[in-house]
Amino acid sequence: MADPSDRPAVDGPQFGIYLPNVGWEAAPSPAELVAYAVDAEERGFDSVWVEDRLLHDGVDMLEALTTLTFVAAHTTRVKLGTSVLLVNLRNPLPLAKSLSTLDYLSSGRLVIGASLGGRPAEYDAAGVSMRTRVSRFTSTVQFMRAAWGEEQPGLTPDSAAGLTMLPRPAQPHIRIWFGGRVEAALVRAATFADGWLASSTTTAEAFRSGWATVTAHATAAGRDPGKLMPAKFCYIHVDDSTERALSRLEDTLPRYYGRPYDAANLSIYGPHSRCAEQALELLDAGVRSLIFATVTPDRAQLARVAQEVLPALRKS
Repeated sequence: MADPSDRPAVDGPQFGIYLPNVGWEAAPSPAELVAYAVDAEERGFDSVWVEDRLLHDGVDMLEALTTLTFVAAHTTRVKLGTSVLLVNLRNPLPLAKSLSTLDYLSSGRLVIGASLGGRPAEYDAAGVSMRTRVSRFTSTVQFMRAAWGEEQPGLTPDSAAGLTMLPRPAQPHIRIWFGGRVEAALVRAATFADGWLASSTTTAEAFRSGWATVTAHATAAGRDPGKLMPAKFCYIHVDDSTERALSRLEDTLPRYYGRPYDAANLSIYGPHSRCAEQALELLDAGVRSLIFATVTPDRAQLARVAQEVLPALRKS
């Protein structure tokens, strides 16, 4: 696998925002989705991101890669990310082709957050065994790297030997950040990925501890941890009333997770000054790519994050 150590480290924190491919209220219209992505780019976000679930009985979900391809045609600068792509639920060959094409058409703007992920019902429907999900995950990533023409001595699966997939991605090395928080996932991120993408349920202290584990394993493997991206996504709701903001999150998030969500301890919420303080705690814990997720397609919330929270964070 190509080592990303020759890629420059990030000089300062980067900030992303989720697109509303999760229909918290209803699936966005094509025009609404484009307007959100264009607005995010114009307001200075570094990246836009999508959730990935193939089956969900609680909210509408637009397919991740189709959504990114659609908004790629209407944006020019902003990075396009998956958080996180459930690679195990897809056949490696068409997946590699879809990702390669998306990177090519977007002029090299793709960032892949990937994870074992998925729920038993999705694995069953996809005809994939959960017992082999770790080996399937690693072999799929290796297959895609080979399909994209990346050198990875000793790691190319037999199924990718001699494979020719043209055109190549625009990037010589598409960054792949691994999700997960258990020890084995952190080791995979340290030794096999370009970064670690922590979930919304990772507190600042848990992130600090997890990133220390990643850096230790990366160093032991002879990799420069300074070239790996420490990333995290976090739900946010900006409101002049702290209580009203928290209530919005607590009322909405269980629809996606199917159970109560500890928004009080895991989310960013309240007046903009409080939101900035909470976000700074994550940056202090080592996060360098902070991805915000709102629970509404209302672009007024996007504007509040961009205009009231980001300036304080960029000054830091």
